[in-house]
Amino acid sequence: MTDLILTEKFSVASDFAKALGVKKKGEGYFEGDEYVITWAVGHLVELYAPDDYDKNLKKWKIETLPLIPEKFKYKPIKRTYRQFKTIKNLLTKKNFTHVIIATDAGREGEVIARTILFESGFLDKSRILRFWTSQALVPEVVRNTMKKLKPVTDYDRLWRAGYYRQVSDWMIGMNCTRVLTVRLKDLFSVGRVQTAVLALLTDRKKERDNFIPKTYWTIKVLFANDKGNWIGHWFKNEDTKLTKKEEAQNLYKNLTHEKSPGVVQSVIKEKKKELPPFLFSLTDLQQEANKKFGFPAKKTLDIAQRLYQDKKCLSYPRTDSRVLGTQNLDMVKNIIKKLNSSYLEIFKNIDQQRLSLLNKRVFNDAKLTDHHALIPFKPLPPGVTGDEKKVFDLVMRRFAAAFHPDCQFENTRVITVFSNETFQTRGKVILVQGWRSVYIEKTKDKDIVEHIPALVQGDTGIAKKIMSDEKQTKPPPEYTDSLLLKDMTNPGRYVSKEAIKKFYRGDIGIGTQSTRAQIIETLISRKYIKRSGKQLLAMDKGCFLVDMLRKCPVSSVLTSPEETARWEMNLNNIALGEGMDTKFLVNIKNFVTDAVNELKVAEFESRNFKTDVQDLVVIGNCPACPLCGGKIIEGKKGYGCANWRPDDGNCLFVIWKEISGKKLSEKNIETLLTGKTTRPYVLKDKTGSKFKAKMRMIQNTQTQFLIEIVPVDEHLSISVFQIPCFR
Repeated sequence: MTDLILTEKFSVASDFAKALGVKKKGEGYFEGDEYVITWAVGHLVELYAPDDYDKNLKKWKIETLPLIPEKFKYKPIKRTYRQFKTIKNLLTKKNFTHVIIATDAGREGEVIARTILFESGFLDKSRILRFWTSQALVPEVVRNTMKKLKPVTDYDRLWRAGYYRQVSDWMIGMNCTRVLTVRLKDLFSVGRVQTAVLALLTDRKKERDNFIPKTYWTIKVLFANDKGNWIGHWFKNEDTKLTKKEEAQNLYKNLTHEKSPGVVQSVIKEKKKELPPFLFSLTDLQQEANKKFGFPAKKTLDIAQRLYQDKKCLSYPRTDSRVLGTQNLDMVKNIIKKLNSSYLEIFKNIDQQRLSLLNKRVFNDAKLTDHHALIPFKPLPPGVTGDEKKVFDLVMRRFAAAFHPDCQFENTRVITVFSNETFQTRGKVILVQGWRSVYIEKTKDKDIVEHIPALVQGDTGIAKKIMSDEKQTKPPPEYTDSLLLKDMTNPGRYVSKEAIKKFYRGDIGIGTQSTRAQIIETLISRKYIKRSGKQLLAMDKGCFLVDMLRKCPVSSVLTSPEETARWEMNLNNIALGEGMDTKFLVNIKNFVTDAVNELKVAEFESRNFKTDVQDLVVIGNCPACPLCGGKIIEGKKGYGCANWRPDDGNCLFVIWKEISGKKLSEKNIETLLTGKTTRPYVLKDKTGSKFKAKMRMIQNTQTQFLIEIVPVDEHLSISVFQIPCFR
């Protein structure tokens, strides 16, 4: 009896092989008596491109739209076909007792595994089991979880939600991008999620551009007596600002002429408690890392993934939960024991009463989604980078804080009457640090004075100084990764409270925990927005796209965060097994048909954002940016990604039209993009001498590719050399 284990990447397969004692390595798999362990390389299959259905669809023409296949088909990705073939051969040639899906435990991992199995012809669900854990894949976790495998049908809901997301994104992206690109004579990429996020940024730009600052005045008085000093801020009812200059000048004048002291009218003290913060979800961590360190969302995700996958010291990062399950209590106790020995100062004041299932702020099955919150598993191992230390420290301190006592403080409000005007002073004193002792930095509260003299009602104080400040109202701040992620995850901004109460289980907004970072990077690569320091700024091309879509009643839905959030809510409900999914794709197909027909005839302005793209014939997919769906098109000097710009650092993939004296055709480029080796060509070296050689494209790193020149005659003095396809 032998089972096949399918993982998402080689490193995970290695973890399984180590844990299960599988030592023999074959070509694309590990093999033992009980288990054969193989791996994907992310997605090994993809949805058909339009020209796979009909070669005439390779040319972008309005009359061929809308593109809505009767049945969506998948095909192996050419550059990873070798590994797909390995898996397919294993499935067809060996009679495995079970196939165990051990791809990442989430919607995307489910799609990766199911599509590989389906395209390999393995359809017997009764023999497919699911490996599922949020913990780092150390040997003990692998062995324990292998004893708790579940039927794959328990996760059909995730597969359906992932499939619907993939297909709906294909329909909207392919159709709306093509019709707008042809009509506007420039590449305008449109997406179900990315365009709604772009609208947030363009709307913020317009808010700031159209903002007219208003002048106002504030007045404060420095009072003093033998008990000490305090500053009172003028207020009247709910007003703390004066909006008329003459009124502010008259008040200031009257106060400066007042000879009588101020009198304390009231002193109100109130003791309060501040609960510990929730544990981190991925988006929460990304926001915090952006605020503290300026890390882009994608950088934080990449670091957290390394700490989980390679260093084994964090839990699964792509989670939207802020809580743990009740079954995790013993695990938490063991983790705290491990961390306490290395980080005593942080864990020494743990409240043992919080290490209980009564702590619903941490242990709450009702709010738990597919993965528990992001937590540390063990001390940080040696050899990590400075940035990895920063991200781990954020997660560890948040974890420790969750089990500390409440922070206790006392708020004080003093009202002083002076010249028949009222002035308020607010103070805050920390009585018990509680969970705040975990954090080094001090709390900074705007206009809060830490210490106020021990004033009582009836105390008097002379006015030592009277200050009038002229200020102006400020526009809403520019978006940063942190602020944008906050708006993308806030469902209350987009949908009704009734809907949230009915469907809420975790944050539902625009995009998912694992896609939001990539959405930001995609918008940058499209030249719709740019990053300036910490800020994310909408560019003219992005503003133009949103404006054009908003002229169209049907297509304007794509620029609506509210409608996009509703789509996300529907997909989330399907993933949770709580929603009806029969109408979702029907509604998307109807929307695409109506939107395309509308965009075909809509009146658009003509704007020239780019002049170097002539004939938009797509030659292939960009291997350097598969996540953002970049397409290879012909430029003046090379065949490059449609996202490519000379001044852009996001996708600079290009294969030059001439290499070593050989002018490359579209067919040559197609051959290289598919990972095949060309036939021998006559090339020239630096001295002009001719020689015969073959070409092939190889992957140097995850995002860097090289054209390798292999001379045919081994006796030549010319050795193999490489030409980078710079990204």
